[in-house]
Amino acid sequence: MPTDNAVRTVEVRAAFEDVLSTIRDVESQPEWIPEILEAELLEVYEDDGLPATARFKASATVGTDQYTLSYDHGEDCMSWTMVEGRLQTGQEGRYTLVPLGRDKTEVTYDLTIHHNLPLPGFVRRRVIGGLVDSTLGGLKARLEA
Repeated sequence: MPTDNAVRTVEVRAAFEDVLSTIRDVESQPEWIPEILEAELLEVYEDDGLPATARFKASATVGTDQYTLSYDHGEDCMSWTMVEGRLQTGQEGRYTLVPLGRDKTEVTYDLTIHHNLPLPGFVRRRVIGGLVDSTLGGLKARLEA
């Protein structure tokens, strides 16, 4: 079973709190991540109202995927693992934020995808790298608009 990973970091001209609230608003992801077609929040944590699980429909090079993610939250991060999926057999991801001043934040996005797709390694690396770049580009454009 192939496993692919990509990690990228970008600086966003936005306050730490604004970046954190944007990434935690999973239902808005179709507005700023081109590959996400639908996002539905299924469950929130009772103590703080943060996302606990969400279901997604996303376009991919190999077709449309549907999957459900389970979230964990820290003071400077949001991470997830896949509960179930159609094309993917697993997914782990994490946004980690570092405040760089009042109106600048460093965002690191680390994404790992497990699947059974018979694609050459260079194609898989290009696809996952493209997903991470597209997501960070969308986040930056949304917050800096």
